[in-house]
Amino acid sequence: MLKCAALRGRIRRAATLQIVLVLALLCLQPSEAQVPSNAPGPISFYDHDPDAGKIGGIVEFIKASSEADITGYKVYWGSSPTTKLLPLVDITATGNAPQYDIPLGTTVPVVGGNAATYFLVFSFNGNGEMGTGPSLQFHDRHVPYQGPAGVAFSDADYKHGDVQGTITISRASSESDVTDYVLYWGSSASSYLLYITSLPVATYPLVHPIPAGTSLPLGATHLLAYTMNADGMNEVNVASTSVRDRGLPEHAARSVEFVDSDLGKGEISGLVSIFYAADESLISHYLVYYAQAEQGPTGPLLGSTAATGNNVTVLIPADTAPIPGYSYLYVRSKNSDGVMSQGIGTEIVDRYVPTAVAQSVSFLDEDLLADQLAGTIEITPAVDETDITRYAIYFADLYQQPLSFIAEVSSGFDLPNYTLAAATPLPTGAEYLLVLSGSDDGFMTTGTTAALVDRAVPLNVPSQIQFVDTDMDSAELGGTLTVVRANDESDITAYTAYFGTSAVAVASSIHSLVGEILVSSLPSTSAYAAFAISMHTPAPGGVTHFLAFSKNNLGESQTGVSVEIIDKTINFPTVAVSSAGFHDTDLDMGQIGGSLTWVPPASTAGLTSYTAFLALDSTGTGRQQVCSPVPIGSLSCAIAAGTSLGPGANTFTHVIIYTNNGYGEGPGLALLIVDRALPVAVVTSVAFADMDPDVGSLGGQVTWTPPLHNPTSAVHFTEYTAYLSDGPSGFKGTFLGDAVYGSNAITTPFGHAQSNFTHVLVYTKNSVGEALLAAHTEIVDRYLPQEFVENLGFWDQDLAENEIGGDVSWTEPADTSTIALYRVRMDCPGGVLLTLGDAPVGSTTFSVPFNSPLDNCTAFVVTAVNDVGEAIVNATVAIEDKTVESCPSETSHRFASKRWRIVADTDVTTAWRLRGVRFFGDALCSVRLPAVPSDWPRRPRLAVGEPFSLPPEPRHLHELFGAGEDRYAGGAVWMNDSAVASAEKPWWSSGAPCLKASAVNASTGSEPACAVGFRWESDTAVSTRGRAYGSAGNVVASAKKVHCVELEQSDVTGEYAGEVSLQWYDEQRKVYRHLLRRRATGGIVRLAYQAVLAAECNAR
Repeated sequence: MLKCAALRGRIRRAATLQIVLVLALLCLQPSEAQVPSNAPGPISFYDHDPDAGKIGGIVEFIKASSEADITGYKVYWGSSPTTKLLPLVDITATGNAPQYDIPLGTTVPVVGGNAATYFLVFSFNGNGEMGTGPSLQFHDRHVPYQGPAGVAFSDADYKHGDVQGTITISRASSESDVTDYVLYWGSSASSYLLYITSLPVATYPLVHPIPAGTSLPLGATHLLAYTMNADGMNEVNVASTSVRDRGLPEHAARSVEFVDSDLGKGEISGLVSIFYAADESLISHYLVYYAQAEQGPTGPLLGSTAATGNNVTVLIPADTAPIPGYSYLYVRSKNSDGVMSQGIGTEIVDRYVPTAVAQSVSFLDEDLLADQLAGTIEITPAVDETDITRYAIYFADLYQQPLSFIAEVSSGFDLPNYTLAAATPLPTGAEYLLVLSGSDDGFMTTGTTAALVDRAVPLNVPSQIQFVDTDMDSAELGGTLTVVRANDESDITAYTAYFGTSAVAVASSIHSLVGEILVSSLPSTSAYAAFAISMHTPAPGGVTHFLAFSKNNLGESQTGVSVEIIDKTINFPTVAVSSAGFHDTDLDMGQIGGSLTWVPPASTAGLTSYTAFLALDSTGTGRQQVCSPVPIGSLSCAIAAGTSLGPGANTFTHVIIYTNNGYGEGPGLALLIVDRALPVAVVTSVAFADMDPDVGSLGGQVTWTPPLHNPTSAVHFTEYTAYLSDGPSGFKGTFLGDAVYGSNAITTPFGHAQSNFTHVLVYTKNSVGEALLAAHTEIVDRYLPQEFVENLGFWDQDLAENEIGGDVSWTEPADTSTIALYRVRMDCPGGVLLTLGDAPVGSTTFSVPFNSPLDNCTAFVVTAVNDVGEAIVNATVAIEDKTVESCPSETSHRFASKRWRIVADTDVTTAWRLRGVRFFGDALCSVRLPAVPSDWPRRPRLAVGEPFSLPPEPRHLHELFGAGEDRYAGGAVWMNDSAVASAEKPWWSSGAPCLKASAVNASTGSEPACAVGFRWESDTAVSTRGRAYGSAGNVVASAKKVHCVELEQSDVTGEYAGEVSLQWYDEQRKVYRHLLRRRATGGIVRLAYQAVLAAECNAR
């Protein structure tokens, strides 16, 4: 079936009426060739976009009653129910209700001045759209364009959680689309929480009251104001204000306490303790007032403290006088809204102690044992006991400060006293008795004292008692009773000896007195007191022991020492050992160990054993057994290593071997002890000067300071030894040598491999061996320099024949750590090296004086040198004897620049201070380059320069370059751009240190820490009176060739550079480049380009 559209085209081309009629009939065939015949139902739409001229929402309509011939629906913007403006959307027919969601913010179209106000919907298919369809006039909803200008509210209700006051709304600048203002409680500045009210736009004034007691809604933090009309509320342009819920504190502190710590009468001091309130959420501070009663009224404010969630305090300063009539403290809670009316109080109690002391205290010790006291402490009370209720008694130390409490006694008695019980221990350090006056509030800190005297019989007893009966008659005694003195005799004045009836040396065992010897009668070097028992002295009946006690003016020691009385007869051994020997193998001073040997008697019949003892002398005084009894047949015993010989005067000097039988001990053989020990002395200040010129090889002299003392005892040393070691306390490595006592140096030959050795050790030594400890010094491998200078050069500036003069120059090696100086020589005929002189490390030139004879020498030789010697390698440069014929046609350089500067190349630790910089155009420093206008300031013309500095510091910078210097003997100062005569030229200062670490490498473009320079360009015009009056309109640049510069530095250490350089600015490379550099000191420094060459050539 042909389509009507195609048929219409054919109709236009038909040649005959018949054809037209046929084709027209064909077009009037069945409906499938036509546009839809069913229109959709009614349209609905609600605008959700609040802005004028924009809409958003769902357009929906009822589908056609039959969609059999419908492909979809076309939705149009329209200006009337039938007039289309623009297509909106095509919706496919699906059998479901058609709809389209217009995005929020969709602009309503305007065509030809007509705005769309309708939606039009038409059914369509492939043949076209239906000619009729439903329409809907839509409403463009828009809320007010502007919001309120503001909203204000202040809470006048001082109860927390309640608000009261007036909300004031500032109107929108335009109310043309506003019908109402709406108020809300808000949870933030933009989120509403709870509706309050709405106010018609006609309301005047635009306010709303909040009545007293209004509860602030939970979560409300702001008040929000909106504009509204019939289309809704403008929620974008909201006015808001934060709600500050004003409220006084509602909780007082739980309690308050004050204890006066100033114990002066009529004065208070201490901490007022405030126990924090149960709820501090509304409290920022606590205020403390003086008050007349516990609940007020309050008086002056004492102080305040912040609430912290913990207990807090307020300090009442020392010596504070209470305010009459105000005997309480009162605490109130406070915050930024005010002070709580109620509070809590406490009474002020002025605590004080007495000011009067006891008149005296006395005590007599009745306990005669050391470190124990007994007796009555008697106190003479204070003259005035008005404020005294009690006295406290203390043991006190050397400084009369309380050490330990004894007792407390009440006042009011004529003679207060306290009795110390027998055997009361004397506290360590107690030197005094101290009595302090006290009241109910406390005690004084000073009082009355009495020296404490511990009256006691001796505490120290004799060390030992010995007796050997030399009377061989039965029941008779004879010999010497030896009592070894106590180690501490500070409480002893004498020793007493008794016959005793028991081995227990106490008073009840005493039978009869043998004798008494005063300590003062004994030689200070004697270790014992000797009591003579006459031969044939009969032993008293019942006596079994000798007893000995210490004694002083109060009596004898409570205990003593005893020795059994053995009545020797002819039945005791009468033979002794012989040829005893002992070699000490314990190498510690004051200790022995080793094997003790002897030869038996010619006959050992009846003998049962040998015993060995250490003794203070050859007679056996103070002896101490060192070996268990040795059976007959054995001839040695082992003395254990570490056996002590004892201290001081009680040092054992002999070992004695005794023979024994069933009756007892026979005669002994005494052997002098030789205590063999290693040295203990250590040398100091060890030094090692390595003179071996090779790397990793050592040799030279080890030196030290000998010990201050060389004991004459067993630790005496006789020589020194030295070793290489891998550490200050490492193992002994290579042996370097030894030296006898009296010397302090060892010279060791070259060639010792350093290997992993780091230190030299020096020991003292004797016949027993080397000391266990050594002194040490770190090894520094000193060797010849391994480096040589580079770029060695010489330009002869003396133009006479066979004469030379000028600078030998070089570049230092990268590593100069082993170099001390550079030695400069000339290589002369016959292999002779003529030394000209030395230059210290850091130097790069050596000046050869003019008129120096050449003497057919051919080259300069420069060698690195240190204190070990000269390097094996060196640098040479041939000598070319320059003459007049050698002079160049031009001695100047070719570098012209409008910017030149002087740079501090070394550290200036305080500040760089300069007083003059002068540039010259020639090497002889005679042609001055003006750094101010020529003949300035007599006539107006362009200035020819401007100074600059690093760091930028304009003060006295113009004067530095000589403003007016030609006319004023004292120089000039620059005032209002004019030169004014000055009595003394001022100093320019960098104002800060110039650190080498931040200084320059001009070739890299980095900036120095300190520099001063001149720029020969300016646009400044100067008046006839020498005053700058403006710009000449253009910058005039003048490139200069600086050949000489004079610099005047401060001569104060820390204010001048030790090396300076002259630099020019390369405009092409955009960097500063070096022309000259030289070492400098304080004062005037001159840097000149080939000045000598210029002078020589120009003179000839």
